[in-house]
Amino acid sequence: MANQIQFFGMSQMTIGSCSDFHTRVNNFITTATPAALHIESQAAAYATAVETLASIVNRERAFVSTQALREADKVRDSASGVISQVVNAYLTSPVSEKQSAARLLDAKMSPYRGIRNHEYTKQTAEVRGMLAMLDAESDAVSALGLDAEVEALREANGTFDTQYYSRTAEASTRMAQSTVKSDDVVAQANSLYLEIVQIVNAYAIVQPSDELDSFIGNVNGLVASYSRISGSSTTGSGGTGTPDGESPEPSVPGGGDDSGESPDPIV
Repeated sequence: MANQIQFFGMSQMTIGSCSDFHTRVNNFITTATPAALHIESQAAAYATAVETLASIVNRERAFVSTQALREADKVRDSASGVISQVVNAYLTSPVSEKQSAARLLDAKMSPYRGIRNHEYTKQTAEVRGMLAMLDAESDAVSALGLDAEVEALREANGTFDTQYYSRTAEASTRMAQSTVKSDDVVAQANSLYLEIVQIVNAYAIVQPSDELDSFIGNVNGLVASYSRISGSSTTGSGGTGTPDGESPEPSVPGGGDDSGESPDPIV
């Protein structure tokens, strides 16, 4: 009896196990060569599907720039908070020069109350406006001794802006990966694998070779291991099994049924 690749419940594997399984099968294909296995037309598409599957196993979800954004936002929150508190404190200063400066800045800062609680990008734009106002009222800022805090706010807002652009760039590089649906990628890899198995099993019957026999043995070793991992059982050659437990005969490449049409690959 011809050596045949067995089947198992592939749908029961986790995406990680599925990726590892297909990666190993693809390595066996490379070693045996697609030509020796009679799968030249399927090998390239399968390799691409395996590569895509591997790329989404552990998708990057955190951003490298996130921590830097948080730190910069904390600094600008602190700086704007100190400025507001100092201005408020000097409203009752017995020194007329300081009280006048505080009253001027208090009025000018009224549009910026509570900006620390605003959404990141909105706060960035508002801080720019606040800095422009403070620069225009530099004499009042200096009178209250707030020059260092204003520069700290400017630097923090600039850092935040730069890091936010970095985060946007990170998100852009992930767009292709993030739009891929895991189920679709798994289904594509599984479908191509089953098509390859059907062809290999058929050639093992009509045109056996040492390369085919070695490849079948290697894949069956994987099937045995991964069926245990996934908690499924293996079935005989030709498909995932018929309802009564019998496996259908594999189709022979180039052959056909009574209608003259070749049967569809098992998917």
